[in-house]
Amino acid sequence: MSFVKPGTPTTQFTLVHISDFHICRPADSPARLFINKRFFSRMSWCLHRRQEHRPEVLSALIRAVRRVGADLIAVTGDLTQLALPAEFKHARACLEELGPPENVFVIPGNHDALVAATWEESFAHWADYMAADAPGPDSRPVYPAARVRGSVAVFGLTTAHPTRVFSAAGSLGPAQLERLAARLDEAAAAQTCRVLLIHHPPLQRAVSPHKRLTDADAFQAVIAAHGAELILHGHSHLRSRASLPGPSGATPVFGAASASAAGGPPERRAGFRVFRISGAPGAWQITVQDHAGPVANGDFQAGPETPA
Repeated sequence: MSFVKPGTPTTQFTLVHISDFHICRPADSPARLFINKRFFSRMSWCLHRRQEHRPEVLSALIRAVRRVGADLIAVTGDLTQLALPAEFKHARACLEELGPPENVFVIPGNHDALVAATWEESFAHWADYMAADAPGPDSRPVYPAARVRGSVAVFGLTTAHPTRVFSAAGSLGPAQLERLAARLDEAAAAQTCRVLLIHHPPLQRAVSPHKRLTDADAFQAVIAAHGAELILHGHSHLRSRASLPGPSGATPVFGAASASAAGGPPERRAGFRVFRISGAPGAWQITVQDHAGPVANGDFQAGPETPA
C-alpha cells in the first residue's frame, strides 16, 4: 500500500461526509424482483419513508456539497432503498454529480445489500467510486479499502450483507477486523491521519437492536488497541457525535443524517459535515463544521467550525 499521492497538498485536507440517499425506483421493475425482502422494504417506503426521503432535497444537498470544494467526499452507504438495478443506476448519476471517482469514496449500506444480487446488477455500477487506490484483480474492493491522500489515509469498511426479513443489522466479520488492525498499524507507522468509514454505528445502543452492528464490541477492541483519528458512519439518520476509547485518548465518532431527509427534528434533517485535517503525527488537528438544512430557500446553513 502506498501512503503518498503525488501532487496532493498535505497542509490541510478537506473531507465532506454524507450518507443514506435512499433512492427508490420501483416503477417498471418486474414483479419477480419483489418476491423477497424487497416487498417489505417497499411497503415501508409507501407507508412513510416516501414522505421522509425527497429527491429534491438530495439534489440541493449535492449542489451545496459541490460548492465546498472538498479534497474527498465520503458517502457511508444506503444509496438505494430496494437495491434494484434502476436504483443503482440512478445512484451512479448522483455520484457523478458529486464529482469524479477519485474525489468521491463510497461504502455500501444494508439497503444496498438488501437481497442477494449479482455484482453486475448491483455494485458494478459504482465500482470505481468504491475502489481503493490499489483495486482488487476483478475491480471488487477488498475491505478495508484504502484511499490515501497525502498525510490522510481513509479506510472504507463494509458491514453490508443480506439479512433476514425485519433485520437491518450488519457485521464486519473476523477476517475484515484482522485486516483492519494490520492496516491501522501500517498507517500509523507511515505517520498518516487515519479516518474510518463504516455504515452501521460502531456504538452500543445507537440504533434499535434489529439495526445494530452485531460485532461492535470486536470493532471497539480493534480501535482501543490500534487507534484511529476519526470514525464516520451513517445508518442512524441522525446527526450525532460520540467517541470510542483509543490507545492515546478518545477517538471521535460522527454520524450523519440522511442526505434526502426533508423534515423532522433538526438533527434528523438532511445535512452534511465538513472536516478539515491539518497538523502532524501525534498532533493532528481536526475541525468539524455542520451544514444543516434544508432551510427555506432549499440551501444548507453552515454552523461554526469547532474541534472534532
